[in-house]
Parts: sequence; C-alpha cells; structure tokens
Amino acid sequence: MHIMKSLTSKMAAMIISLLLLAIILPACDSGTEKEAKSSRTIIDQRGKRVKVPGEINRIVTLPIPLPSMIVAVDGNGKRIVGMHPKSKSAVEESTLKNISPELMDVSTAFVQEGFTVNIEELVKLQPDVVFQWKHQPEEIEKIENAGIPVIALQYGTQQDLEAWLKILGELLDKKQQVNKIINYHHEVINDIRNRTSTINEKDKPRVMYLNGPEPSTNGGDSYNHFWITASGGCNVAADIEGTGKYVNMEQVLRWNPEIIYIGNFCNLQADDLFKNKIQGQDWSHVAAVKNRRVYKIPLAGYRWDPPSVESPLMLKWLAQKHYPEIFADYSMAAELKEFYRNIYNYELSDEEVARVLKD
Repeated sequence: MHIMKSLTSKMAAMIISLLLLAIILPACDSGTEKEAKSSRTIIDQRGKRVKVPGEINRIVTLPIPLPSMIVAVDGNGKRIVGMHPKSKSAVEESTLKNISPELMDVSTAFVQEGFTVNIEELVKLQPDVVFQWKHQPEEIEKIENAGIPVIALQYGTQQDLEAWLKILGELLDKKQQVNKIINYHHEVINDIRNRTSTINEKDKPRVMYLNGPEPSTNGGDSYNHFWITASGGCNVAADIEGTGKYVNMEQVLRWNPEIIYIGNFCNLQADDLFKNKIQGQDWSHVAAVKNRRVYKIPLAGYRWDPPSVESPLMLKWLAQKHYPEIFADYSMAAELKEFYRNIYNYELSDEEVARVLKD
C-alpha cells in the first residue's frame, strides 16, 4: 500500500512537471520569437552588421540627399525627425515641402558644423537609427557610444547611390519601390548611352562643372564626371582628382568649355557669367559664354548635382542640352510630371515645373 502511494505520488509529480513544461516551453519560444522580431540586422557600406529595431519610426539623416530619397522610397517623410541643415534648405526651396510638409518641422539643431554632431541634441530626438557618412569615423563612434545604431553610407558613385536605395528598401520594408527606382535609373542610363554610342570623342561637347565663383570644379573621380560622360559629354577637368578644386581663368580659357553647368550649392547664376559680373575674371572669351550655353543645375525634390533619386532626370536634362536633335523627343516638363507621379505619387503643377526648369 505504501509502495502504491509512493508510485502514485511520483506519477502525479511527473504529470504536473510535464504539464508545466508544456506551458513554459511555448512561452519561451514566444519570447525568443518576440525578441527576434524586436530587432534585425542591416549591413551598411562599412560592411558592418548594424543591429536596428524591428520597427523604425524615428530616423535622423546627415547625408544631405537622403531625406528626398526616403520620401521617394517610403511615400512621405513622417519617420524623419532630424536632418542636416543643407538638406533642410533644399526642402525649403524645393517641391519636397509640398509633397511632405512635415519635413518643414524637422530638427537640424543636432548638427554643429559640417557633419559634426551635438550628442545631447541628437539624443533628445530619440532616433531609432542615424545615417552618417562613412568618412566620418569619429562622429560614428561618438553616436554609437551613445547607444544609437548608425548606418554608414559611402559617397558617391552611381553604385553607391543604388546601395543607399537598397539599404533604405530593407530598412523601411520597401524593396519593391526601390527596385522600381533602380530599374528606371538603368533604363535612362542605357537609353542615353545607346543613342550617343556612335559619337566620336572629338565631336562630344567640352563640358565644365562650375562649383562657384572662385572658380572651382570637380575632377574625373566625381559624380559630376559620371553624369557629364554618361550623357555624352567630355569633362574638361577629367584629369583633376577630387572635388572643389580651384582653377584659374588661364586654365579655363585653355579648356575653353562649350557648355558650363553651374552647381546648385552656390548662388552664382548664368547671368553672372554672361554679364561678366565676377570681379577679376573675364568670361567673355569662353565658348560657352559666347554661345550662351551656361546653365544653372535645377533643384526639384533635391539638387541635381550629387547622386540622388532624381539623377535620371538630371541625365535626361543634360542629354538634351548636349544633343538637342538626338533627344528632341524628351519633353522635360512631361518627364518631370511622369517621374513625380510614378515615384513620389504627386501631381506637379505647371508652376512647379516652370520653377524647376527656369532656364
């Protein structure tokens, strides 16, 4: 009888233990699954695996073209809580403020100078993730030490641009939209290259990108060189390395560019060259000035100088400037409207188009 009682007690204890395990194990699995969903990994352009929250609601961007790219990928800028002051100035002057009015209220107070960050101000924004340039390792370390995930981006080739888009697509779960944008980039690049492939190098227009009144230009390793050559032009500064390189007027006259594009990061206008307004410089003998082929680079959703989501529009605009007859079928007003409809889901007005294409 005593043995039977002992066995019954042991069996009861085993049954209770099994029941408890049946309850506990699913709970443990659920907890593990919940933890997995609460974070994920994004590989940035350092090749680093960056652990970010599963749900991204608050983004801070330092790379200047990024807010417009996020709007194009995500459909709006509601997740952006901080941006670089130069991004903000572009928003204020561009159509982006009409597409995503919330961007006008985004903070820039966390940026001190260049791409230096005020950590106290950044922490106040409670970001889920911060985008910073790869060439700012000290700033990245400072942000990471504050416990904030940093996705580092590298500037600035067409391949880098596509990498930015893919990272955004993964982070925001918008891969389909990103593929649509990248495919359009490739479509435009291939179309222009196919149409200009039989043009001899000596027959291509000599093109200069002018940063500002110094004068300065960007060399053969710049994105500007990419869009000059991809649109069928010849970059007169191809042998120079780097960006923002000062050149004197003697060099400009030796190059004698047939077309000059003035950057949108400066206040210089085509009229300043046509009327020789820059003290100590004489542009009157330069072919581009004599033939009035000096153009201010547009600002639409963002400035078209650097790599951005709107780079295909830049390439089409350039191609038509270089070869008006070959690209006579391009209507930039129609191209703009179609791009904004397809990518930003926004209907541009005629007034907005005229502001962008004011030359």
